[in-house]
Amino acid sequence: MRNENERPDHGPLGDDPLGDDEEPGGDPACWLHRVCPECGLFIEDRSAGTCPRCESALTDL
Repeated sequence: MRNENERPDHGPLGDDPLGDDEEPGGDPACWLHRVCPECGLFIEDRSAGTCPRCESALTDL
């Protein structure tokens, strides 16, 4: 008898069909340090001293 949580192409739910346990690469999980605290604009230029939208002083970019 087949388990109701089992898919024929993947096995039981929760199984990794590719067997790949590695974390995927890419962008950092949090870009919050790159967001203007006053207006919420994402600051692409790390050398910016002020926000181009609201001209608020920026730190820790």
